Amino acid sequence: MNIDLYPAGPGVLVEEEQRILFLADIHMGIEHELQKYGFHIRSRGQERITRICDLITEASPDLLIMLGDIKHRVPGTSYQEFFELQHLFSSLRKRIPFIITPGNHDPGIEEFLKPDEIRKKEGSLIGSLGILHGHTHPDMDLMGHLLLCGHHHPVVSLPDQVGVALKTPCYVLGELDSHMFSDTYDGSSTRVLMVPSCNELTGYGIEKTFRSPFSPLSRSLIIETAEILLPDGTYAGELTSYLAYDQHISA
Repeated sequence: MNIDLYPAGPGVLVEEEQRILFLADIHMGIEHELQKYGFHIRSRGQERITRICDLITEASPDLLIMLGDIKHRVPGTSYQEFFELQHLFSSLRKRIPFIITPGNHDPGIEEFLKPDEIRKKEGSLIGSLGILHGHTHPDMDLMGHLLLCGHHHPVVSLPDQVGVALKTPCYVLGELDSHMFSDTYDGSSTRVLMVPSCNELTGYGIEKTFRSPFSPLSRSLIIETAEILLPDGTYAGELTSYLAYDQHISA
């Protein structure tokens, strides 16, 4: 299996028997919800849809898999989401088959989807790959596979020689403690690739994510061997080196 981190945006291309593009955390309608907190930002929904469609054209995949949190409002669906989700899905159906594994922000999204476009939230297998959003405990069938998930919105700070840090979305690749699936370890190695958010207004620093883990996957990641990859596929080093850097500058 070949895995390419696609440089045109936060997405992953996987080639096995078919070419699959993975995207996570689009959060359509986020601008409407931000108004509650005093942030008045015009909707960028159309720009996101255009960016996703351009990415599909450039990557030319056979299938698109969206790893949850397609919408933002919980509970319910805002008027902004109602129109933007219809536009997103109609635009995608003209271009490519797609599958959604729903996230914690996606209650009610099944109203916009066909039955074969949605999978269970605990995760499922596409060939030898596991797919899930990442907010729930994964299905037992995913043990021993490479899992692709969203939910964590990983962002890393890259320091230069004078200490100035550039923040960028990133991927976190690592192995999971197998005891998260079962108390009986069977020797299977289960890896996870945390995919960055496709929404430019979201992002969590990895120091926050792994010092105060907020999901079964982040709590079970073996931090000592996890690695950071940048959106263009550049290997950026071990996760622990960034946590140590952040601890140093916070001291």
